[in-house]
Amino acid sequence: MKLVPIQQVAGKLKAGEPLPFGVRDAEGKLLLAKGQMVPNEDMREALLNRGVFVDLDELKPASNSYDSSGVGGEDFFGRWEAMQTRLAVLLRAPDETLFLPRVKECAGQILQWAERYPDQLIFVVMRHDHSRHEIYGLVHLLHCAAVVAVLVRRLEWPVERQRLAVGAALTMNLPIIDLQGRLASRGGKLAPQYRALIDAHPTESVALLRAAGLKEQEWLDAVAQHHEETGGVGYPNKVQEPTEMAQLLHLVDVFLAKHASRGGRPGLPAPQAARDIYTGSKGHPIAGLIVKEFGLFPPGTLVKLACGEIAVSVRPGTSGNAPLVGSVTNRQGDPLAKPVRRDTTLADFNIVGLASAQHLRVKLMPHQLYDLRF
Repeated sequence: MKLVPIQQVAGKLKAGEPLPFGVRDAEGKLLLAKGQMVPNEDMREALLNRGVFVDLDELKPASNSYDSSGVGGEDFFGRWEAMQTRLAVLLRAPDETLFLPRVKECAGQILQWAERYPDQLIFVVMRHDHSRHEIYGLVHLLHCAAVVAVLVRRLEWPVERQRLAVGAALTMNLPIIDLQGRLASRGGKLAPQYRALIDAHPTESVALLRAAGLKEQEWLDAVAQHHEETGGVGYPNKVQEPTEMAQLLHLVDVFLAKHASRGGRPGLPAPQAARDIYTGSKGHPIAGLIVKEFGLFPPGTLVKLACGEIAVSVRPGTSGNAPLVGSVTNRQGDPLAKPVRRDTTLADFNIVGLASAQHLRVKLMPHQLYDLRF
């Protein structure tokens, strides 16, 4: 029996259809038998949000679409959810014997996604539900790693250096993952005792990584300096000239912190957050790359079309103001049965503004959006 989290095969779990596998607990005990109905989307979501498992061997006779890691190769979104579940355990246990090789394995997987699914990777970062403040510290690291993976490919760094950068992004906040979740929920002014913990976390992260056996100095330096800024105005050591990798982590960290809503403060739209860090960094080249990558309408952006439909940006188009989109509502705001591809270069489908998720009466199904064959 090869148990994997149910999130790894989320793409095979369909509302209104029978279970294609048995649902089991962590010991392999059968909780729900194969063939039982998943009556609606609420039940599907409930199963995906529980800590349950499936037997991978049970699926093999019906499908040969699994890669060497045992994860459905066709279902990026299920694999992304599984990565978040895996990191929730892994990053909280840096003293475990296999911590470092497993972090490196996760970094390698994220880099593969940046190569094969860059638009989907940005989509899941942009569409994350930030109302779950308690997991902010964890998802922030995963989102930073995803954006770093996209950017280092654009920078054409050597592959091994790309791996170091993504590994550093995953591990730069190890001692404060849960603290960040609590602070994101509360908001308000930072108490002195928390300020001290925040100030110390780069140094403590390095100590944990060294104890885990990390030898790569560029990774260690990037973690140590990811809150330093040119001119010695950062912390904890007021380094005059942080390393290039540290500056990359810092700018991505600030960009995603601005984009996320926390403690009653709404997040900024990604393009505005990118422009803010570009201005604040006085035109740093990496900040400029973030502006270019996230453009006007990065994947996951909700937009209103000239015809009145609400659509979701899926991929960059021929110009920055005309991405490829999938409409999810009609002009009256009613949900469409399935997303419909729209060409935003055509007058009827020109983008006339951003749309708010608060007024969206349909749940976005990303696998449907990326099945539109743009």
